[in-house]
Amino acid sequence: MKHAILYLNAQHPATIGLLGHVFDKMAAEGLLARVFYDGTVRTREQFLADVLRPGSLPFVIMAGEEVACFTWLNSIEGRAARAHFVIFRKFWGRKTRIPLGRNFYRYVLSIRDADGCLFDCLYGITPENNPLAWKAALQSGWKLIGTIPNCVFLADRRKSVGGVVTAATREILGVAGGDVVEATWDA
Repeated sequence: MKHAILYLNAQHPATIGLLGHVFDKMAAEGLLARVFYDGTVRTREQFLADVLRPGSLPFVIMAGEEVACFTWLNSIEGRAARAHFVIFRKFWGRKTRIPLGRNFYRYVLSIRDADGCLFDCLYGITPENNPLAWKAALQSGWKLIGTIPNCVFLADRRKSVGGVVTAATREILGVAGGDVVEATWDA
């Protein structure tokens, strides 16, 4: 099956419809409160405003004609960005989700412009009580950096918990300086 990474340009007319589909799928699979644990996104309008705001770079990973993952980067400072990754239930199996995550982040870390690679580091902060999520990052090749106490606010519990910090660099994921990782692959 052919897999493809698609950047969702806010100016493209199909982006809003595709993101609406992503939102509906996250809601139907009960993933909204797990992904937007701080309570900032509960409606389609809030979702679109969050992932399309300036400084946010949304992507989907397609498996054939089906959206397998939704991911976005934000909190960009210098050449580092915070990464968010949502994989839909049909693709949760270890043999499927690990290559999806690894290929996506290898691709992002290889994107270049005239000044070189756009990103040197990607990082994630995940609630410590969601080990399936932060362990999935580790299984995809990321490194565990540590836990920041009371860093993550869980709106549904009205409580702060530790945030598990994971990170990936080209070196960690085995992307040589001049490598270009393709946005499509067969699986």
